Amino acid sequence: MTRGWRQKGIALGLVLASSVLALLLGELAGRLAVHPGDFLTARRVEHPVLGHRIEPNTTGHDALGFRNPAVPERAEVVAIGDSVTYGYAAARDDSWPHQTGVLLRQPVYNMGLGGYGPLEYVYLAEHEAKKLRPSLLLVGFNFGNDLVDAYTSAYQNSYWREWRDTGATHRGESEYQRAWLSKPTKRFAALRDWLSMHSVLYSMLRIVVLPELASWEHDLREPAAGPEQRMHWTDPSASAVGTVFTPRLRLTVVDPELPSVREGLRLTERAFVSLQSGANAQGARLLIVLIPTKERVYCRYLRQSGTQMPEVLARLCEVEERVKQELAQFLTAHTIAYVDVTPALEEQVQQHVQIYPKGEDSSHPQAAGYRVIARTVYAAVSRPPFGL
Repeated sequence: MTRGWRQKGIALGLVLASSVLALLLGELAGRLAVHPGDFLTARRVEHPVLGHRIEPNTTGHDALGFRNPAVPERAEVVAIGDSVTYGYAAARDDSWPHQTGVLLRQPVYNMGLGGYGPLEYVYLAEHEAKKLRPSLLLVGFNFGNDLVDAYTSAYQNSYWREWRDTGATHRGESEYQRAWLSKPTKRFAALRDWLSMHSVLYSMLRIVVLPELASWEHDLREPAAGPEQRMHWTDPSASAVGTVFTPRLRLTVVDPELPSVREGLRLTERAFVSLQSGANAQGARLLIVLIPTKERVYCRYLRQSGTQMPEVLARLCEVEERVKQELAQFLTAHTIAYVDVTPALEEQVQQHVQIYPKGEDSSHPQAAGYRVIARTVYAAVSRPPFGL
C-alpha cells in the first residue's frame, strides 16, 4: 500500500514538474515570439494632474511612459488621446497613430493612454507635446467616455477647479462611474490582474483565446441581464462576424440630459478652444479626430438589416448623433479642423468586416478598426490646409 502511494506521488510530482516546465518554456517562447509590451498590462504610477501614467521604460513604453520605442528630440506629428488612441487590445504597431505614421512615411508620436480625457489632452499639449515642437497635433476624441472624463477631471481634481461651473452644484461622480462600479467583478481578479502584468503567455491567451470565455462568465454571473444591458449580435449576412453591445452603459456617457454629460460637453468645447489656441501659439496645426462608440458605428446597419433594437440602443444612436452634430457645429464655428471617422467605420460594417472584438463587450476596435481610423486621418491631413 505504501509503495503504491509512493509511486502515485512520484507520478503526480512528475506531472506537476513537467507542467511547470512546459509553462516556463511557453512563457519563454512567447517572449521571444512577440513584443512583451504588446500583451502585458503596464504598471501605472500616480501623477498629480493626469491622475496616472505608465511607469517609464517598462513593458514597451518610452522614457516618458508613452507607447513608443523612444522619445525623439522632435516629433513632426503628435497624437493625444485615451485608450483608443493608445491602441488598447492591439499591438503597438496596430494603433491608429502608428498606422497613420506608416501612411505618412514619418513617425507619429503617441501620447494616448486609457483614462485620459479632454482636460488631460490640454495638459499634455501644453506640457509634453510642446517640448517635441510638432507641426501637427492629432487629438482623438472618444465618444465612449471623453465627455464624462472631462466632467470627472474637473470636479475631482483640484488642478482644474477654475474650469468648474460655479453656478451649479455637481457631485463630481458621473452616472457612468456609478454604472461602471455596479458591474459584477470577475472571479480571481487579483490573480488574473497579476498574471496580466507578468505573464506574456497568459496575456496572449487573454487577448486571443479567452474573450469568449469571459463573455460566458459574464452571462453566468448576470443571467438576468437583458439586451438593453448586454446584447450579443451576429451579422445576419455573415455568421462569423459579430460583437457584444452594452447600450445602457454607453448611454450614460453621451446622453445630454444627464448633468455630467451636459457639463462634460461644455468643458470639452472649452478644451477644444484651448487646444486650438495653444497650437496657434506654437505654429502648429490641430486636427480633432471624432471617434464614435462601437454601438453608434453599427446603428445604421442594424436598422437596415432589420435587427430588433432595444429602445435604449435606439436612443443611444439618436442622442450620440445629436451630440456629435453639436460638437461639429461648435468646431466649425471656431474654425477648428476635425474629421469624423464614423462613415468609414460604418462602411466596413456594411462590408461585414470584423472591426471590433467578437466575443466581448470591449468598446475598443481591433487592428482592422484602428486601420480604418488611420486611413481616414491620413486622408484628412493629406488635403489642404494640412497637405502633409
